[in-house]
Amino acid sequence: MKQRRTAIPVLLILIFLLMTACGKSGEGTLDASNSGKPQVSPAASTPSASPAVNAETRTYKDGLGREVVIPAKPKRIVTTQYLPDMLALGVKPIGAPTHLLTNFDSVKSLIGGIEDLGAVNELNVEKTVSLNPDLIIAMEGNQELIDKLSKIAPTVVVKWSGSDPFQHLKDVAAVLGLSDKADQWIAAYNKKSEEVRAKLAAYVKPGETFGTVVIGGYEKGQLRVYGDSNVGFTLFKSLQFPMTDTVKKEWSKGGHDLGMKISLEKLPEYASADRLFVVKFDNDPDFLKQVENSSLWNNLPAVKNNKVYVVNDSLWFSLDVMSFDQQLDDAVKLLAK
Repeated sequence: MKQRRTAIPVLLILIFLLMTACGKSGEGTLDASNSGKPQVSPAASTPSASPAVNAETRTYKDGLGREVVIPAKPKRIVTTQYLPDMLALGVKPIGAPTHLLTNFDSVKSLIGGIEDLGAVNELNVEKTVSLNPDLIIAMEGNQELIDKLSKIAPTVVVKWSGSDPFQHLKDVAAVLGLSDKADQWIAAYNKKSEEVRAKLAAYVKPGETFGTVVIGGYEKGQLRVYGDSNVGFTLFKSLQFPMTDTVKKEWSKGGHDLGMKISLEKLPEYASADRLFVVKFDNDPDFLKQVENSSLWNNLPAVKNNKVYVVNDSLWFSLDVMSFDQQLDDAVKLLAK
């Protein structure tokens, strides 16, 4: 009898401990009755990370101001936009849209094994589900897609608009818990830019002006000129080459996200730089011939002095940090002669 009375309290204690352990294991996990949907609630608009929900998850405030419970150390990530940024941080996603796998020359050697999820506006949701992601990184602009993705896995929006590529890198790094790596990458890039500027000083005369011309692209019969964005970012920001006074004045007015559209007759005014970097898109070959055969083009100083550099659009027209890094290398190849 004495043995039996002792066993009962011990058994009760064991049951209590077991129930307590089960209760703790459910904290911070998805509600099974909610079909695995991540818990998202509206909040302020500044992306930030908050204290951990538990050892395996944390709450992140994304670019839309939503608080999203995400893995502290995600392993299976799908992205709809920020592939170069992830690769710069040493992280390879398991899936991405077609345009990210085909349009970026800077990462083509690093994308092996990433599943193609189709056009971003018609993303293959079924294939995305089959990849079993534990985190999805998206951009703003397609709320319907964001809602669909949020039903598959925790989905964080990193805002594209209003941020430069270095901020994109920092924001993606914050989601992944790799902010230190982003800072290190940017510091290394700035050092490399300084070294390239010093090297090219022996080949580019002080005061030589640079310009950009983009032929074709968004629509037919289109000519565009850029300041320090897209094809002009490396030239004017990283390498600090001067623009012509006309381009500098017009670009400073702002509102040129798609470049400054000009007519053929405006070439002498906007493309009179000593050196020209040119992007030729192949969507309008007839217009391209019209430009190159015109006296307006052939009388430009850079054309007459053989200082026109036709560059790879998949490298020089891309607006991401990996492309910027390789543009520095390409600039040395083109100009150090």
